[in-house]
Amino acid sequence: MLYYPQLTTGAVSQFPVTRSTNMRTVSNQLASGYTIRMEDTGAQKVQWQLRYSSLTDGERSSIESLFEVSEGQLNTFTFLDPTDNLLMWSEDWTQAVWTADPLLQVTGGVSDPMGGSDAMQLTNTAQTTQQIVQSTGGPSSFLYCFSVYVRSAVPATIQLVLAATGQTSLTPVTTGSSWLRVTTSGRLSVQQDGISFGVQLPAGVQVDAFGAQVEAQPGAGLYKKTIDLGGIYSTARFSSDLLSFTANAPNQNACQLVLISTLQ
Repeated sequence: MLYYPQLTTGAVSQFPVTRSTNMRTVSNQLASGYTIRMEDTGAQKVQWQLRYSSLTDGERSSIESLFEVSEGQLNTFTFLDPTDNLLMWSEDWTQAVWTADPLLQVTGGVSDPMGGSDAMQLTNTAQTTQQIVQSTGGPSSFLYCFSVYVRSAVPATIQLVLAATGQTSLTPVTTGSSWLRVTTSGRLSVQQDGISFGVQLPAGVQVDAFGAQVEAQPGAGLYKKTIDLGGIYSTARFSSDLLSFTANAPNQNACQLVLISTLQ
């Protein structure tokens, strides 16, 4: 599978990034004078304008290679939106996109750090560790930051999970009675399509969790709530058959480009 590359910094883009979502409504004027309007879901598009400066020759080459393999705007690739949360249903972990071990109870309606009641209560009723994870369509070898808000009635040590087939990375974090946003950042050495993120609880532990977020960058940005759409676009493409770079100095390149995708 083709993926839009990360830079050597671990980020997908540089600032500023402009994202726009375009939707279309079909209007039909009847002879009676009534008008019928319907959403044209097939015409929904997302567009990103990316501006780069001081790209190394290697970073320039990775973008050019994708452009050549994609044959300009002809073929699609997967783009990890730098402005969005890559997970779906970031606050409702009872949805099917989240996979919980059999003896991990997941209950909603818990007060959250934003003043609402959208946090989840996770209770491990087993005699061994249990986890809940969400699989995404990103490449396992990318650098990611996974963050989540947690708290517990008594202090506990839980694990933040990054996993792909054949490799799992566990980061221990300690919870307390107040909400704390915990993070882990890293990449897996295996190279495959797909990577999972979640939390693992020791036997008998109960914690509250809220606001799971994954970003293809070294650190956590502002929390972004998602429902049935995440920030991974598998039908992205270049908007033009022309890609040009400006070499400002040795190993210093600049360019602007536009990517488009259907709305998931």
